[in-house]
Amino acid sequence: MSKQYETVIGLEVHVELATKTKIFCSCSTAFGGAPNTHTCPVCTGMPGSLPVLNKQVVEYAVAVGLATNCTITQYCKFDRKNYFYPDNPQNYQISQLYLPICRNGSVEIETAGGKKSIGIHEIHMEEDAGKLVHDEWEDCSIVDYNRSGVPLIEI
Repeated sequence: MSKQYETVIGLEVHVELATKTKIFCSCSTAFGGAPNTHTCPVCTGMPGSLPVLNKQVVEYAVAVGLATNCTITQYCKFDRKNYFYPDNPQNYQISQLYLPICRNGSVEIETAGGKKSIGIHEIHMEEDAGKLVHDEWEDCSIVDYNRSGVPLIEI
């Protein structure tokens, strides 16, 4: 019997980085605050506000890249991915769409058949969106921007 098809599974994993402040501002990343208490003009996308990259986010991303045998890029560039969702006040997400910080890595795992190498296409840094809260009122939802700007890496 000839092998016509091969099963290929791809995963996109988001990892929230354990930093004290957000990726592009000094707002707290503490979980569980009252809605919209960990926000500022930067993480809510107000006109004229300018992002400043959190150095610790880069350090964590590089550490994960090294741990997964990735090539670390020499330049760091961010892009705006434009889309509209109510929990994204900027109408774009700052992400590394075209030049991720880490590329071409792998993780070795042990299987019943021996060791297997799992390839990692890229790791990039990005900001999280806010969240919609539906359970506090019967007839409406609210938007909580506390999570907006929390640093993520996408593997």
